[in-house]
Amino acid sequence: MSKIEDLISEIADLRLREEIAREVAALKKQKKFGLVFEEHIPEQVQLPGLPVKQGLRVVRRGGNNKEVFTVQEVLGNGKARIRRENGDAAPEPETVKASDLVVIKRFGEAIYPTLVPVARLTRAPGKPYHTLINADNFHALQLLLYCYAGQVDVIYIDPPYNTGARDWKYNNDYVDSTDQWRHSKWLSMMKKRLVLGRLLLKPDGILVVAIDDCEVHHLRSLIDDQAVIGEQAFLGTLVVRSKPSGNQTTDELAISHEYALYYGTGPGARIKAMERSVEQISRFDQTDQVGRFYWENFRRHGAHSRQLDRPRMFYPIWVYPNGDLKVPNGQWDKDARVWGVSAPPKGVVAVYPLRGSEDRRVWALGPETARSKVGELEARIVDGQWQVYRKVRMRRGGVMPQTVWTESRYSAAEHGTNVLKAIFGEAEKFSYPKSIYTVLDCLRCASSDPNALIVDFFAGSATTYHATALLNAEDGGSRRCVLVTNNEVDERTSKDLSTKSLFPGEPDFEKHGICESVTWPRCKFVTQGHRDDGTPLPGSYLDGREMKEGFEENIEYFKLDFLDPHEVAYGEKFEAIVPILWLMAGAKGERETARGYGKWFIPKDSPFAVLIKEEHFADFRRELEKRPDIAWVFLVTDSEEAYREMVAALPGRPQPKMLYKSYLDNFRINTEKSL
Repeated sequence: MSKIEDLISEIADLRLREEIAREVAALKKQKKFGLVFEEHIPEQVQLPGLPVKQGLRVVRRGGNNKEVFTVQEVLGNGKARIRRENGDAAPEPETVKASDLVVIKRFGEAIYPTLVPVARLTRAPGKPYHTLINADNFHALQLLLYCYAGQVDVIYIDPPYNTGARDWKYNNDYVDSTDQWRHSKWLSMMKKRLVLGRLLLKPDGILVVAIDDCEVHHLRSLIDDQAVIGEQAFLGTLVVRSKPSGNQTTDELAISHEYALYYGTGPGARIKAMERSVEQISRFDQTDQVGRFYWENFRRHGAHSRQLDRPRMFYPIWVYPNGDLKVPNGQWDKDARVWGVSAPPKGVVAVYPLRGSEDRRVWALGPETARSKVGELEARIVDGQWQVYRKVRMRRGGVMPQTVWTESRYSAAEHGTNVLKAIFGEAEKFSYPKSIYTVLDCLRCASSDPNALIVDFFAGSATTYHATALLNAEDGGSRRCVLVTNNEVDERTSKDLSTKSLFPGEPDFEKHGICESVTWPRCKFVTQGHRDDGTPLPGSYLDGREMKEGFEENIEYFKLDFLDPHEVAYGEKFEAIVPILWLMAGAKGERETARGYGKWFIPKDSPFAVLIKEEHFADFRRELEKRPDIAWVFLVTDSEEAYREMVAALPGRPQPKMLYKSYLDNFRINTEKSL
């Protein structure tokens, strides 16, 4: 390495020297053991909404992201002069129509996002709004970090499984089984998003990742690396039988399972107990004045059940002729390792925990505990011999989830595909949707807070929202979820549209994307209980609730767009930033709009306020005294000193932010390299 560093120092080109030095430094840090993959695979996204300007990187509309150009000059006749970045050493510039170009951004470049309202559905005035964001999830995560860093209870994601079946894209190209960098691309994509996602979670937050065998081992290694995900602790793996019949389409094993990996962000992160299933409750088939229970043999089962293992738990229980029980007192002989107990009275039988005539086992409880719970024991004659049974009571608070879920409620076909068919009245709207009950129970295991904030940045068909709404309906909670999905158009449809000269960014293309055609319609239909044409949704949920009832929830749909930072700095984009401020304040109340030309902005139903004109702070402060519900205050000022003075004078204890500086600094600093 020292020889390489000497050679690097001789490179005349400063930029090239620094770039190579950084890569060598990264190589020196590489582990000799653990997950190794090619991380330096640039990821970039097309932004058809951004205008073509000098200095920006662009690609041809309808093409892939491999042939990248730099805009040399924007001409006055609707054309632009561009030069190719890759390929020949000194390619000649060419002149093309600006409308045939699309701006791209490499991940790690500073971006300045905004939320453009698309649609809203309100059915529960007073409850916070769920949020759906149509965006690449990397940039959406940067936005969510500005709003919710350290505030999220649960992240549940169901990323592409990378099966090789062209089920996801990297740099606008489908990744298939022939791609030699297939696994590295997938891991690189996941790492970027997990590094951002972990910053959203509370100190006791939970990350849940659905995955299958194609990448589960790589993913475990990736998340277990503290350099990637921080001080998170692995909490366990659930194995879910998502396809009871198994995959019968190949000559290989009929795969019927998937996984859910659980990670916690700190020592307080714990998997939560779940309510018992109908099958589990049915075991407790008897009831007394205390509650439900069932009988089982008092003899211990399974591991450590022999007398040699636990000799103190081998002792007699006296059974009287009328069936009464007594645990006699005895003296422990530490040398002989037996209880010294007197002989039972005449007619009383001493029963021991024997399995057969010779196999000495132990009781489930020690003698002192058994003596205190003798009323919970019962003697029975089985095969001519006295046996002792005990009541096993159904405890309150549920049970810890088992690691294998096999119930029919987790079938992806029955409660995923068929649910979508009921919602849309047609099949094939989305491939391989999760069972709503798989996601619901995964969320239940992750958080018991009825007001939890849940984020899903691979939202797909919106099963996470559907499960959250159903969970709220079950217990009256106000959980809120933030969904992020791109508007990807499937490969076949995309090719058909391109032959008609329709490309991403155009309305007739975008309406076929997953967010527009599946994610938002599902959110809307299941909430209102009917489709847009008024047709009520058929069927019912497992708890008997009819789908046509809908849910008492509110949800708003946004599209991510990008701002010019100079316009933001001069206060010209206040209206574009207001939805972000509304999100930061908990997405509460009807979202109001404002142009930013007044003295201040204090929406009547949302708990935030913005001082627009610094010189009117005194009057602004008096207005805040009338609104004790205000939780966030944004102060527009260029002076750090003035900002500190105003914060000190604010009534109550609202969370302050310096607008627009906090916004610009967040997205200028929050780049891939700094993370």
